[in-house]
Amino acid sequence: MALAIDVTKTEDYVTMTLSGDVDTKTAPDLLKELTGLELNALSQIRMKLADVGFMSSAGLRALVFAKQKMPQSSHLYVIGATDVIKETITKTGLAQAVVMVSNEDEIKWNE
Repeated sequence: MALAIDVTKTEDYVTMTLSGDVDTKTAPDLLKELTGLELNALSQIRMKLADVGFMSSAGLRALVFAKQKMPQSSHLYVIGATDVIKETITKTGLAQAVVMVSNEDEIKWNE
């Protein structure tokens, strides 16, 4: 399945809404979008994954790349991920670098 990426920038953060599968074929598209951002100047990225059915290790690498380029005090939020994607993020140890929430309303409690 193709990957659609919608990027919305505000003064305070960037929201990326993904739809489709993030695999070896589509992860480069996500990485391209991420490298187009001024990651070193962002305090947050909100990554909406409710409509992502599958995320391979290539997709996880894109998340790691973004977090590494962001300031240490910044937050990368993974919003609405499926249980399978959340489990993968947790098992790989990436859960220590990102904040997983069910919806954007939960973000104010995690800042």
